[in-house]
Amino acid sequence: MTLGLIVVIFLVLALAWANGANDISKGVATLVGNGTTSARRAIWWGTLWTLMGGVAATIWGAALIKTFSSGYLSPGFEVDMVFIAGTMLGAAFWVIIATRMALPVSTTHALLGGVVGAVLVAAGPEGLKIDAVTNKALLPLLISPLIAIGLCAILLLLMRYAAKKVPQWSPDCCEQQEWQKDPFVCATDEAGQHREPTRVERMWVRLHWLSSGVTSFARGLNDVPKIAAFLILALSLSPGVAETVLFNGAGPILLVALVMGVGCLWGGFRVLELLSRRVTPLDASSGLVANVGTSMLVLIASPLGLPVSTTHVSTGALMGIRWSDKVKPSQADALKLVLYGWVVTLPIAAGLAAMSVWSIGQF
Repeated sequence: MTLGLIVVIFLVLALAWANGANDISKGVATLVGNGTTSARRAIWWGTLWTLMGGVAATIWGAALIKTFSSGYLSPGFEVDMVFIAGTMLGAAFWVIIATRMALPVSTTHALLGGVVGAVLVAAGPEGLKIDAVTNKALLPLLISPLIAIGLCAILLLLMRYAAKKVPQWSPDCCEQQEWQKDPFVCATDEAGQHREPTRVERMWVRLHWLSSGVTSFARGLNDVPKIAAFLILALSLSPGVAETVLFNGAGPILLVALVMGVGCLWGGFRVLELLSRRVTPLDASSGLVANVGTSMLVLIASPLGLPVSTTHVSTGALMGIRWSDKVKPSQADALKLVLYGWVVTLPIAAGLAAMSVWSIGQF
């Protein structure tokens, strides 16, 4: 195994760790935001489902692997370790810095920026399939959060229509935090007396947990193959090593999923605090809506090879809820910070990747 391959493997796994640390909150923020559970339990729950999504990517992740390993590159572009290392440096460095800043950013945007920056220095614009970058990357990345905002606004209206049977909170019933976790603690009978919730009503909280798990599963399914694609590329440049560890691509995918899970557990709390409490107030209904909207879009996009950003979709869902509820910003409001992360990720990652490829080329 060459030194170059070892360095690239380290960089790929560093990005996988950073992705776990930055993105785990996207699936479980609603559980913490409405007080359903503690941050620690939510992180463990999301990590379990993320790992299952990563394992599922060995079956359903082929389209995304193809998209990120060759879909944006011209046929004549020669992939080498310098290109892969530059791409990984650009993406990983920015996602790690953003995580330290508690800034939710898109690993998909960072990867795309890394690819574009590395190719432009290595081969110029002719090294890129401009149409593919525009149609298969930029458009889905731009449109998906807008769809999430609209979808969650519609789902929230439907949920509110159905929620007419959901008990409203009253001070005589319980603490408001308890009602946010499970509104059926305030269930009453026809005489207005407190009653125990029915079996169907008890499913409310369980559905919120399940929707959070499905969102985390969708994130793992969508993100793991994007990162694993570069590990597969690097290994394919070392035939002797590739024959030992590729296993038709399953080996790199499982390794990336495992390291991503470690990142979830080790570094996932910083961004979680921001998304769970500083974008919009959440109750059981709105948290369920946000998770359903996010998981629907990501699960549809992943088998099609469309690189939607779980970060953008999940925060777009929270924005849809916020604007539907007409929530006014507070001093601790983080919406501007989130939007800032959306704007700067791609150009910063591209610039870092370009500088990395240029610097490596000087040696």
